[in-house]
Amino acid sequence: MQVQRVQNNIPFQAKIPKAILPKYKTTQSKANTVAVLGSSKTTDDILKYMDICSNSVKSMVLSGKNIVTGCGSSGIMGEAYKSGCNYSLKNKNNLPKQNLAILTKPLWGDEDLEHCIPIGCAKSEADRIEMFSKVADTMIIFPGSAGTLQEATTLISKNYYGKPEDKKKIILVGKKFFKGLIEQYNKLYKSGLIKHKPSELFTVVDSEKELNGILK
Repeated sequence: MQVQRVQNNIPFQAKIPKAILPKYKTTQSKANTVAVLGSSKTTDDILKYMDICSNSVKSMVLSGKNIVTGCGSSGIMGEAYKSGCNYSLKNKNNLPKQNLAILTKPLWGDEDLEHCIPIGCAKSEADRIEMFSKVADTMIIFPGSAGTLQEATTLISKNYYGKPEDKKKIILVGKKFFKGLIEQYNKLYKSGLIKHKPSELFTVVDSEKELNGILK
């Protein structure tokens, strides 16, 4: 699959694999890859989290981690992408090899395909969540819209119903933003509808210091 795009009036083509490339699904690669999810829009309420995202991704990349995002250009996604690009090591083609992206078909239109390594293309949001799960053992979920809530609840459900060896480290960033979601999982546990404490399924943090402490 190829995408024709024009940036600065210069046309180029980016090759996007339809399925996840095998080398990104190995145990070693998954352990070294962090999925960063969240809003692809910029609003006043998430500016704090955009800064946390930018700084944390910088630290992760400099420590040798790979970052995988949805390749958005704004909001949380934009900050993760830019830090992944700016601080990544380059491959032989001078592309930031630690800045990975999983796209969706059809494309949203705001993707920057020049400064990342596309490793897969999903047919739907549900398919893309599954792809993120296949390439990363750690999931950092920042504030976002309905799609972000879908990502969070789907990944938490996979932790609950999946095999212990497939369990992901899920980190929600934003105690106030995710307050309702946290309360709902607490209700499920207290009512006996789920047997695992929410803290066994995901962790919630509210600062860059807390996030970096968990990632070490």
